[in-house]
Amino acid sequence: MVHPVLDSGLARSYVISSPEGLAVVDPGSAGSAEAVIAFIGGMPGREMADVKWIVATHFHIDHIGGIGILLRRCPEDAKVLLHRKIRDYISGKTPLPLLKNWLAAFFPTAARCFRYVRRPSHLWFESLAGIPLPGFGNRFRPPFREERICYLGGDDRVRYGIGFGGWEVIETPGHTEDSICLYHQGRRELICGDLILNLETDSAGRLNRFCENGVKVEKSFRILCETTLPRAVFPGHGEVIRDDENALLRVKTR
Repeated sequence: MVHPVLDSGLARSYVISSPEGLAVVDPGSAGSAEAVIAFIGGMPGREMADVKWIVATHFHIDHIGGIGILLRRCPEDAKVLLHRKIRDYISGKTPLPLLKNWLAAFFPTAARCFRYVRRPSHLWFESLAGIPLPGFGNRFRPPFREERICYLGGDDRVRYGIGFGGWEVIETPGHTEDSICLYHQGRRELICGDLILNLETDSAGRLNRFCENGVKVEKSFRILCETTLPRAVFPGHGEVIRDDENALLRVKTR
């Protein structure tokens, strides 16, 4: 089951509960990590020792900036799940790609995201890694050690299980080349990262045009529509999109 962490700042963090334990998705700032810790502390019968995985839907600062803080409160065997392409960003082999549509898409989106900033720690990041600007992407190390990372995929599959509660990864490049979604077919829940945003007042959701490749954004969305049937879509920014039949049908593509 997916639990939105409501006080997580710029980007939305989520806690996934299953009989195997807990997974945390996108703790993107110090304030987000603090909110996740408080949220888990309030879950009946749960504690930080139950956290098995911390998942980043993509390598941007507002989705990874609190992982190190959170890891220090997790058991030693807790791991960070990242797309395999992120290994090359961290090593410096590949530069972090730049995004498009700054004026048309980034600044309006950022303004809406700031509505969720409630305290200074929501804007405090443990590292400057993951900023898609020249001179930033590979210059700074992420806020967690390499040995805590498990890299995903690598065998040409775009959909595969992670061995946790029936959850699957679906690779969805577009916003970034390393973007992933998490899907639970039985519960019909989809965590979509920044492929889809829901920051407007109509609760419909929209494809994110602040991206590396808009054509790939549309292709990834089409693949989700063809292969998943979620009743709830949990975006990287904004509110949950719900529909008893198919929440993806509510998403506006233009």
